[in-house]
Amino acid sequence: MKKMLIGLLLAIIVVAGGVYIFTHSGATDKQGDVLSFIKKQGVTIIDSFETPSELTGYIGTYKDEPMSIYVTADKRYAVVGDLIDAEGKNLGADAIYQLVTKPQNEKLWQLLEQTDWVQDGDKNAPRIVYTFTDPFCPYCHKFRDMADPFIAEGKVQFRHILVGILQENSLAVAATIMGSDSPEEAFQQHRQLSNKGGITVDNAKASKGNDSVLANNHLMEALHMHATPTSVYKDNDGEIQVVEGMPVQQELSRIFEE
Repeated sequence: MKKMLIGLLLAIIVVAGGVYIFTHSGATDKQGDVLSFIKKQGVTIIDSFETPSELTGYIGTYKDEPMSIYVTADKRYAVVGDLIDAEGKNLGADAIYQLVTKPQNEKLWQLLEQTDWVQDGDKNAPRIVYTFTDPFCPYCHKFRDMADPFIAEGKVQFRHILVGILQENSLAVAATIMGSDSPEEAFQQHRQLSNKGGITVDNAKASKGNDSVLANNHLMEALHMHATPTSVYKDNDGEIQVVEGMPVQQELSRIFEE
């Protein structure tokens, strides 16, 4: 994004840790400010925020990617990128989260609720974890095994959004599970047989579940999620967290509320 803006804006560029400073030289521009010029390049300005510096902060997005912009009082110059204080605090991080990331995550949660997923654990368990799962993903199986005691105790429930992306027969196996009379039982059967190649593909069941799995594949791609498992849960403060790949120990502790 920053490199693209360099090509779009007439700039005095100071490269320091990935931060760029721009000046708008368009003297004929009626508004005559750099922020207007940035907006014309396709950047959507969400809102402004105060900073302890003499710069006014703005949060914008370009193709759904958030960015922080800091504008001088005369509106002729803008710093695009991170601005830190003497303690190393990113002055725009909180604003990006509140104005962009948090609303996006809330929409994501609503979207995942409406997908076709497989219930794993007590449906009344307080901690819900949506997780994109490929039938042959070893890290998905490892993640699920680590969750086993918490699921057994009724503390955590997994909602597996089955995808078929890793192996040639991933789609057929995932579709067989989704197309079964009880996807929950079929999923557990597949887990038990994972060391032996998993459940056998049933063409009739796979035909029934194929559309659901393909929709999940497309959803994962549309969300720019590239690893299984990718998991979404609400932390103890009710904030939605997204973890791509196998969670590290610290993240596992947060997910399972250890």
